[in-house]
Amino acid sequence: MRGGSSERLVVKPKKRRENTRARLTRYITVMLAALLGGGGSALLFLVPLYADPALSALAADFDPVPAECVTERRDDRLGLDNCTWASCREGCTSDAYKCIQLHVKYRAAAAEAWRAAVLYVNIKGCGYPPIVNCENFTMNYGYVGARYPCYWSRADTTVVVPRWSRGEQVATVTRTLAIPLLVSGCAGIGLCALHCECRPRRRRRPPRRPPRLPSLGQDDAVYRLA
Repeated sequence: MRGGSSERLVVKPKKRRENTRARLTRYITVMLAALLGGGGSALLFLVPLYADPALSALAADFDPVPAECVTERRDDRLGLDNCTWASCREGCTSDAYKCIQLHVKYRAAAAEAWRAAVLYVNIKGCGYPPIVNCENFTMNYGYVGARYPCYWSRADTTVVVPRWSRGEQVATVTRTLAIPLLVSGCAGIGLCALHCECRPRRRRRPPRRPPRLPSLGQDDAVYRLA
């Protein structure tokens, strides 16, 4: 009886430790899986809303020196066929049946000639509040004769925007891509370390064979001890 009771006392702490370890592993797995799913969902949400416009703005290669812009014409259009583009539209995924198109002229320096262009609130011409407010945009730039600084695209000289900051676009791309990718990558590595054999297995070397003794020929002398 004494031996059995001592064995029970030894086994119980082991079981408790194993149960605590399994429970802790389960909690960590749930947390890492939530981080992995959250990082993937954040990428799906942030890339089309923020990262894609910022990357398009960087690809447009706007001149960092502001030019002088003057609004020449404003067109208020109705109909899906007439609204193939808009200077400002709230919501980039819905079709526009009513749009405002602003035509401007600009010159990069006082000595240069005026160039014709179209004015966009940003490179996509659309966005979501509070970053994009089309009512304020139209009030400030939508009347004929309005003068303001603007930035023209060196990739397409017929496109100008009223605001531009390369550092801001780079920071937007970094926030919307680097942080979710880092969180998802760390969560995936943690799940792999918990449940997978991530380290490559070492190949077992075959056992070394003992060296063979040279065979004696017929002409070799054999000496025997008497």
